[in-house]
Amino acid sequence: MARTTSKDARPRVDCSSGVKASLRTVREALKCKSDSETLAYLLALYDDSYEKITLVKDKQYREKAEIIDRQQSF
Repeated sequence: MARTTSKDARPRVDCSSGVKASLRTVREALKCKSDSETLAYLLALYDDSYEKITLVKDKQYREKAEIIDRQQSF
């Protein structure tokens, strides 16, 4: 249903199909109940780990993020 006609007032996060597919994989692996819970978990992980990430690791994460974002799920 189009967003303009939906009565769902929750905020919407737009992402590529590759990101959505990866999020579903993580959701299943973590046994989360929703995409929101999965994102909250990943944000908590980010908050805990951010200061420990080296420049080399940051570059690797960003490269992997670009690859995932460009993937198409069929």
